[in-house]
Amino acid sequence: MEEIGATIGPATEFLTVTEPGEKVTVVQHFFRAHVLDMDLDRRSGPELDDPDIGDFSPVRVALDASAVRALELQPPELDDCLREHVGSWGA
Repeated sequence: MEEIGATIGPATEFLTVTEPGEKVTVVQHFFRAHVLDMDLDRRSGPELDDPDIGDFSPVRVALDASAVRALELQPPELDDCLREHVGSWGA
């Protein structure tokens, strides 16, 4: 996970969303894993050097129903899946 300079535990795919189109079918795979550590100094990329693009700092979110609901995640299938499983996945 070079975007946050992280080491993660085993990753498990929990959702696949397929969006068929006329010319292209988009398939998105979603995984969950424990973040074991982060070294933000290992991050790189032009987006980090331009403050006008935005803030790319990691944000920790509690793994509970109210916190997940507040995220308004997309696609809707991801939001639905997380809301359904957040209780059994809770830390």
